[in-house]
Amino acid sequence: MLKKLLLLFILLPLFATGKDFQVRLAIKNLPEGNVPVLLRIYNGNMIMLDSIPAKNGEILTFDIPDNIPRGMLKVVLGPSAYAKYTNGQPTAVDFLFNREDIEFSLDFNNPEKTLKIIRSEENKVYFEALRHEILFFRKLALLEQVVLQYPEQDDFYHSALKYYQKYQTDREKLLDSMYAARPHMLATKILNTRRLPFTAGNLSPTDRDSIYKHHFLDKLEFNDTTLLYTNAYTDKLYQYIQFFIKPNQSPRENEAAIIKALDNIMPKLESNEIVRTHLLQFLIQGFESMKMEEVLAHISENYLQQCNSSMEIVKRRLEKYQKMAIGQKVPDFTAVDVHNNPVSLYADIHPYTLLIFWHTNCSFCRQFLTDLAKPEIQQMLQHYDINIIGISIDDNREDWISYSAGHKLNFSNTFIEGGFYSETAGEYNLFATPSLFLLDNNHTILAKPLTIEELVKALKKL
Repeated sequence: MLKKLLLLFILLPLFATGKDFQVRLAIKNLPEGNVPVLLRIYNGNMIMLDSIPAKNGEILTFDIPDNIPRGMLKVVLGPSAYAKYTNGQPTAVDFLFNREDIEFSLDFNNPEKTLKIIRSEENKVYFEALRHEILFFRKLALLEQVVLQYPEQDDFYHSALKYYQKYQTDREKLLDSMYAARPHMLATKILNTRRLPFTAGNLSPTDRDSIYKHHFLDKLEFNDTTLLYTNAYTDKLYQYIQFFIKPNQSPRENEAAIIKALDNIMPKLESNEIVRTHLLQFLIQGFESMKMEEVLAHISENYLQQCNSSMEIVKRRLEKYQKMAIGQKVPDFTAVDVHNNPVSLYADIHPYTLLIFWHTNCSFCRQFLTDLAKPEIQQMLQHYDINIIGISIDDNREDWISYSAGHKLNFSNTFIEGGFYSETAGEYNLFATPSLFLLDNNHTILAKPLTIEELVKALKKL
């Protein structure tokens, strides 16, 4: 018997499972019907952990499995009454998980000011630092307004400039001391990524953006895989790219600017292959959602060759963007007109050809065709001898026939069977309408305008 007990004692650790962790949240004024959800963050994505917390009065308890790595979690508490009315974002709180039980409290109606960490050293450090951050940025914003509007001859103006520099220095010293005291703590690692270049208080927004474009990433090393489980790296890259996007620029001009940002980012990612691969996937996902084909083609041509085999699917997907980039020759296709006669791209040679892939249910397409029919646009198209082929990728041929019968379309009006699933749609990498290709007489892409204004600009360059 003693031998059996001894054997059981020896084998017990082999069969034992790890201890799950818990998040306990005391929440006041949670709207009735709201079902809080616990998510974990990874490389810009959110993955559900627990959607049915145990509830005891105002106390919610979430379970975190033992195999979850340390990182950032998000508890989504659901929408407020105002958010429901305006279709706004639900109330949520991000916090850190460092493989310890966590307990905190808050009021749903004002989570930012009422949040209190009861148990978790990691989050006590993190949220105390966030309060300093909020105060720091509030002070700098106020001082920027003072120095931009106050008379330069006044002593208060110069005092404001000194305080602007002082607050930046104080923040840098605080981050230094926190990181030196706890270099392995997740909270201090995240805070360490939020360092900023020093700027003068009297800079214009344009000059400040210029400094950020050149130095925003200077103090950041992308070599810690743990931070992939937080929003530290992804937020930093997103913020950096925003400095290059301007509302008064056309989509193509913004793409050209983002390519410059990307060329600054990629050398920074060379120190760790895992971090590089995952952050590149994050960037690709974002650029695809923004339909930035030129940026994606640039990534395919310049940055996918060095990636490991886990990126093979992404490589194949982005190769299509590269094949349909400006300067590439488009493939031939054959469509049919309303009389069922074949129309082939390569059959006739014209100085220039404009391909318009469109859909009858696409409001942007209908507006584009309306703008295209305006006399001044038609005159410009005739001046440059532009051959226009419109290709409907409707799922139902009858929808295209019906629309064509009710609208005067001043171009070669054709249809391709299969819509977005057709061979032509695949070869042209179509995922949205309208999609435009301006071609020369060799069927090489000269431009891929997104709007009638961009088409006019492209025509003027011929």
